[in-house]
Amino acid sequence: MDYYIIEKLKSNEVEFCNRWSTQTIDFNDTFRILANQSLEGDYFLNRVILTDGIEEFEKEEKDISSIVAQIKKFSKLQAIDVYVHLNDNFSFLKTVLEKNGLKEIDKLAGLVNVVEDQKCLSLNEFELKKPLSDRKTCKIARSADELNDWLNVYSQSFGIDMEKRAAIRTIIQKESFRESKFIICEQKLNDKTNRHNLRPIGCCILFPTNDVLGLYCLGTDQRFRNRGIASTIIDFIITYAKINGFNFIGLQALDSDHTTGFYQRRHFATVYTNAIFSIPIS
Repeated sequence: MDYYIIEKLKSNEVEFCNRWSTQTIDFNDTFRILANQSLEGDYFLNRVILTDGIEEFEKEEKDISSIVAQIKKFSKLQAIDVYVHLNDNFSFLKTVLEKNGLKEIDKLAGLVNVVEDQKCLSLNEFELKKPLSDRKTCKIARSADELNDWLNVYSQSFGIDMEKRAAIRTIIQKESFRESKFIICEQKLNDKTNRHNLRPIGCCILFPTNDVLGLYCLGTDQRFRNRGIASTIIDFIITYAKINGFNFIGLQALDSDHTTGFYQRRHFATVYTNAIFSIPIS
């Protein structure tokens, strides 16, 4: 995969995380902190990003240790958990971080789907090709009620409590998400007493930058797992990307979620990996 494309995918990822932040702080062109105290423990969004040029410090361990000290100080003073995301190839830097008390807690894989390689269907064809027994359909949330449906299924998918849910509602209603698309996967019901005859069972966010369509927050209501819901959403997204002129779909998968193989079977290729380190603040 071309280096330029990988950088565009990484840029989409960082920009998405930036939209969730209540604090964005840059330190002397060496690292950036993205933090939101309401999302404590979320090590995908609350992150420290080391700049691309920081590997130039390879022979100056003291400089890296000084940077780590600054990060620890910020985290302790602000009472905010932040996590260092580091290119998995930087073995020297990983060693220095570990010497300074940081612990690797997970890995993150960046994956890409090249849209032009996928078969294109119209959205109507997408609906028609689904077997009648499937009874699942995807749509873009466009009203306040539909956004509430999205938040409900997101909360069910990821076990979000009411306090954190309120914070998430505030975030996604910000102007900074106006170009994003909130996708709901619904299941048709046989219950005639249900006014809408649809039950929200899956969700994701589509976040566009340049010709990259970032796929985030892909989730399935925990009561309806292993029924092909995530695959239905991905099929919809590939069709959406093709129709709307996006060349690439990017997403991230944590090792701890054990989903990389699932995405690879759906024509996503791993193009970069990051190690994620926790920061002791005691």
